[in-house]
Amino acid sequence: MYLYSDLEKSIQKLYFFLGIDTSDQIDKINIAEKLKVELCYFDRKSQAISINNKNYIFLNKHLSRQQRWQDFAHELCHILRHAGYQYNMPLLFRELQEWQADSFMYHFCVPTFMLKEMELPQHINEATWFVAETFNVETEFARKRLEMWMNKRTSFLFHKKIAESVSLCERSR
Repeated sequence: MYLYSDLEKSIQKLYFFLGIDTSDQIDKINIAEKLKVELCYFDRKSQAISINNKNYIFLNKHLSRQQRWQDFAHELCHILRHAGYQYNMPLLFRELQEWQADSFMYHFCVPTFMLKEMELPQHINEATWFVAETFNVETEFARKRLEMWMNKRTSFLFHKKIAESVSLCERSR
C-alpha cells in the first residue's frame, strides 16, 4: 500500500483532468493548450506571468528539450498555485514559493501514479536512465526524483513496521 501526499494526489487529478494517464501522452504544448496557458520562447530565464487574467509561460529557447520541460513544470506551479508579483514579496515567502514550485516540478515531470506502475531496473543507474528517457527529463533530475520516491517508500515501510511492532506489544499485554 502506498499513501499519496496531497501534492501527488493533486497532480494525479490534474493529469486525469487533462486526459493523460501514461507517460507517452505527456506533452507540454498540449498541456499548455488545455490549461489555456500561452507558451512562448525567448532569450532570458524561464518565467511565468499573468496579465489581464491571461497566463503566460516564457521558456528560455536555449535550454535543452529536457530542461524546457522541467522549467515548464516549475513555472506551471506558479500559474496554478501562486498569485502576485514575486519580487514584491518578502524573501522568505518568495523562497517558499520557489521550493513549492521545485517540488511540484519533480512530481509533475515524473508523476508518482505513473512511476508506481513501472517495472524499474534493479540498478539505480539503469533505473535513472530509464526514468530520464521515459519522462523526458535530465538524468540528474531522474536520479533525484527516484531518490525522493524511494525515500518516501522506505519511510512508509519503516513506519508501518513500527506500527505493527506497537500493535504486537499491545496485544501481548
